[in-house]
Amino acid sequence: MVNKVLSGKERNSNNHFGHLCSHYLFEPTVCTPAAGGEKGQVENQVGTVRRRFFVPRPKVKDYAELNEQLKERCLQWARSHLHQDLAKQSVWEAHEPERPHLTPLPPHLDGYTKRPAGVSTSSIVRLDGNRFSVNRESSPCSPTVLV
Repeated sequence: MVNKVLSGKERNSNNHFGHLCSHYLFEPTVCTPAAGGEKGQVENQVGTVRRRFFVPRPKVKDYAELNEQLKERCLQWARSHLHQDLAKQSVWEAHEPERPHLTPLPPHLDGYTKRPAGVSTSSIVRLDGNRFSVNRESSPCSPTVLV
């Protein structure tokens, strides 16, 4: 994601991440190295999402079913909880008037690269100076995988 950490919150991102940001029209917010308070805020938000939507743990057969269950849990939560600033409205009721003004999502972005890469005997693939472990079981006869 980041090629180089500059001063403050400035970062030099790699091309793939820049492409993702421009495709989905968002500007990333980064944490400052060695700023423990920022990390705690992110971890608290992750914990909140985990408790709201992953407890009890969803039992699903694939990602499509997981996404559908999570969507339903999110909608149920939004309809049943008051907005923190608009206490007389649910999160859903506050969202509805904004819906027509929201930017629609662009088409799906295929954020991966396909090209042959050698697999070591310890199931490691080397790509662009990085090493990744792979499941050799998925292609036991092939010395290469597409990454």
